[in-house]
Amino acid sequence: MATSAAYNAVLHMTDPSIPRNSGCFRPIRVLAPPGTIVNVDYPGPEVGGNTETHPRIVGTIMGAMADAIPNRTMAAEGGTHSNLVFGGADAETGDFFICYDIAGVGWGGRAFADGNDAVDSINGNCRPTPIEVFETRFPWRVEYLAFDTDSAGAGKFRGGVGYTKQMICLNDEIICSQMTDRHVFAPWGLHGGKQGGLGATLILKAATKEWQNMSQAFGKKSTSRYSNVRITKGDRLRLVSPGGGGYGEPKDRQRELIVSDIKQGNVSLTGAERDYGYSEEQHEIL
Repeated sequence: MATSAAYNAVLHMTDPSIPRNSGCFRPIRVLAPPGTIVNVDYPGPEVGGNTETHPRIVGTIMGAMADAIPNRTMAAEGGTHSNLVFGGADAETGDFFICYDIAGVGWGGRAFADGNDAVDSINGNCRPTPIEVFETRFPWRVEYLAFDTDSAGAGKFRGGVGYTKQMICLNDEIICSQMTDRHVFAPWGLHGGKQGGLGATLILKAATKEWQNMSQAFGKKSTSRYSNVRITKGDRLRLVSPGGGGYGEPKDRQRELIVSDIKQGNVSLTGAERDYGYSEEQHEIL
């Protein structure tokens, strides 16, 4: 995992036309001392190497190289796949069901372009399950799925936007576990760019009015890593994916790009004024 992540980072920062063969790996030396997080020894836990640790190693290497090769690095991306695992027995049919659900994230801004919006994290080759398939196969109803306004880190080139998926449980019981990230430390910006939006996992229990994280609702030590949470009929689950960090000073962003983001709902007028100095009065002139 540590070796593949290092290769991933370096190859992202080099000529994309270079063939991916043993010759391009030869100059890269990876030092991963046993017992560290990148080379875990038993009985230490080794989980989520591909979905969580790999993207963070890539981001660490890119961040370390940002001053040396600013035109070939990007700000931090969401760095998580959400990794919601759930299962149970369908109350209507009696059939067992199980699902490993992933989510996209915002990528970091680059020296020449905004970050990608709501796509698989940097090493991924998967895509989220289409809502029609998700609702047909599993006893959830998706009530809301949309980009999150102001989740992209501001910059000359903004980060990619994250999104929120909210669903209500239709079954008597669904058991959920999750391993995700970016609930506390947001994706960082580069060269004056601002950080992206945080991720979150929240639950609204039936007949209540207050959204809670997993620590508040179930006493879990972590809001982002937990197992065997019991969701019951009428409970709502909200999954928020992080946005990417911005690249470059926000004051240098082209006015037409700010206007386009406002029109598309990626940035609010309040956010545009706060981050870019773009006032509501300017917008009303258009």
